[in-house]
Amino acid sequence: MQFTTAFLAVLSAAMAVSAVPSITAGEIDATPEGVELEKREVSLGNPDLVVDQGNRYKLNFGSTNGHNNACPGHYICYVPKNGQQHGDVSLGNPDNMVDEGNRYRLNFGSTRGHPNACDGHYVCYLPK
Repeated sequence: MQFTTAFLAVLSAAMAVSAVPSITAGEIDATPEGVELEKREVSLGNPDLVVDQGNRYKLNFGSTNGHNNACPGHYICYVPKNGQQHGDVSLGNPDNMVDEGNRYRLNFGSTRGHPNACDGHYVCYLPK
């Protein structure tokens, strides 16, 4: 009885694996012909504070480790954007700031987010 149960368990696991479609390496990055992809998402990490200064975003990190995609070796880095210089407007402390090509995405850990960025939402988008 024990042998039969073990045999059936192994047999059902083997059948489940064989039912999963296989993907070859070439299929993973395949893009349909004529379709141009936007810039892929690039994480700028988890800044302690993001500040809108009009013509740029100021990212403050808690250590000089910062984030390699934002500013390695610095506590603060600046992400340029179009616009007129103005006084600092805090956008809060997002869990993650991501460069999506034509905009930045701020992910917050709750719907409280930050009122200056996107009050009532987990995610908000900053145009470039």
